[in-house]
Amino acid sequence: MPLDSVSRGPLQVQQPTLEDVRQRIISDHTLSLRRRQELSSALRTVGKVLGRRLEEVPADPAYLQRRLRGITAAMAGLSKGRWRNASSYSRSALQHVGVTHVPGRYDVPLSSEWAALLDEALDKRTRIGLSRFARYCGVNGIMPDQVTDAVMDRFQEELAAGMINRPRSIRRTACKVWNSAATTVASWPKQRLSVPDNRKTYVLPWPAFPASLKVDLDAYLDRLAGKDILAELDFRPLKAGSVKTRTYQLREFISALVHRGRDPQTLHSLADLVPVETVKQGLRFYLDRPQGKAQKHAYDIACVLRAMARHWVRVDAAHLDQLKAICRRLDPGHRGMTERNRERLLPFEDPANVHALVTLPQRILAGIPKTGKPSRAQALEVETALAIEILLMLPLRIENLVKLNLEDHLRRTNKSRVVHVVIPKGKVKNTVDINAVLPEPTVGLIDLYTRRYRPLLAKEPSSWMFPGKDGKGKDQQTLRRRITRCIKERIGLAIHPHLFRHFAAFVYLKANPGGYGVVRLLHGHKSVETTTNYYCGMEATAAVQLYDENVLKVRGQPIPVAASRRLEKVR
Repeated sequence: MPLDSVSRGPLQVQQPTLEDVRQRIISDHTLSLRRRQELSSALRTVGKVLGRRLEEVPADPAYLQRRLRGITAAMAGLSKGRWRNASSYSRSALQHVGVTHVPGRYDVPLSSEWAALLDEALDKRTRIGLSRFARYCGVNGIMPDQVTDAVMDRFQEELAAGMINRPRSIRRTACKVWNSAATTVASWPKQRLSVPDNRKTYVLPWPAFPASLKVDLDAYLDRLAGKDILAELDFRPLKAGSVKTRTYQLREFISALVHRGRDPQTLHSLADLVPVETVKQGLRFYLDRPQGKAQKHAYDIACVLRAMARHWVRVDAAHLDQLKAICRRLDPGHRGMTERNRERLLPFEDPANVHALVTLPQRILAGIPKTGKPSRAQALEVETALAIEILLMLPLRIENLVKLNLEDHLRRTNKSRVVHVVIPKGKVKNTVDINAVLPEPTVGLIDLYTRRYRPLLAKEPSSWMFPGKDGKGKDQQTLRRRITRCIKERIGLAIHPHLFRHFAAFVYLKANPGGYGVVRLLHGHKSVETTTNYYCGMEATAAVQLYDENVLKVRGQPIPVAASRRLEKVR
């Protein structure tokens, strides 16, 4: 039966595509012409965003929800309103042809039972948090006293099938609000719902293991951190961030052992982690996983175990040689920047994207009123703009950026506009002093921020550039998320704070191919070899362009007399 001959009912196609859906929409004269145009245009927009022809895109709600998750209007190259409409109309198109429906977004009002129940909840949070779920239950004839975890399972499944963003988060919020209402609202049904843990982690909590294992680990980590200043160490003590990473890597490994069948109660000390067969068994957990980067992760953990076996457990030479052999076999051989970060830098081959990023702080400020009392939301926007401005002019690591202190790290003579950022090497990952002069526009932004906006963020007296709660500095993850989200929403690129260091090298090397010495000084690398390992090849495009320009320049010059005579002879 031809697709365009059917006007109602589900699609008669085994594996429909978005083009099948579009053809069905435009041939359905039960819809107004304007509605058909809106739905058809929305489907074409989705295809453009995915970079595929509609004939190649399956009309699978789960597939589309997964591919479109996290795409912002800026990433789609559209205004927020147009992208929101395209997403909504696409769901409506799928719903209209019977591919899916949109649970919770019904035109029908709440059922009388659910309306009465929500009226009992005085707080707005409960009514909003359960509105979608209440409508879903009302449409499906589920009474409030019939709500169970199984009902929530079906609700989440239908959210996912309906291309609703964050179905797991919506379900979790509904469960938490339901349980809260069951405690505070007298007439609320008393059954409790299980609140799902949406964290994707296999790492087990420390109470799952013998206490002696954690005691031994803490002693080892204290040694790595050099907490005993009188101890003679044959290595440089690790920074706090590196100790935290090492802790988590070892916790990952012992959790992997348990998932491979090891009884956690048999792991009494670090010595129980380093027998060769135990190491192999734990590493196989990573190598058997489908993720493509499992080998690199397994290699990193194997190196941690090898170092621990050598310096803490002190295994014999033969044992250590076997662990070294495991590390050699796992070594991916790649040094320097990851492929993922290289891919994230590719958009900056386009000068328009470079310009969009370097002008972002000024454009954020331009959108904030210059007069009137600023709001806290505006203060947070300026704070984010300042963080991006500093990363552009002085690509610090996030741990140094978030701990910038107005008194300790910014040096200014009287009211001079010359401001130095001074961070001692003991606070820097590679133990190299940071001493840099900020350009005047950056200083002006710092002065504006500290005078007009920072007081709204610092609830208690402190000298942190980016104040947090209780007089402390802002949390790293909080500032990182704000920076990343701001860039993603405003220019449509996935840029995390550490990528600014690579961006700085990329921009400089593109303008100055081979200029590794300057980048080494900028990043504080101990040797130019480190800089070269990270960034070699990034300026290849610029090098080819310079070469081509030289060839074209020669091509446009008059032919030398001697060469002209030789050409005449050839003719």
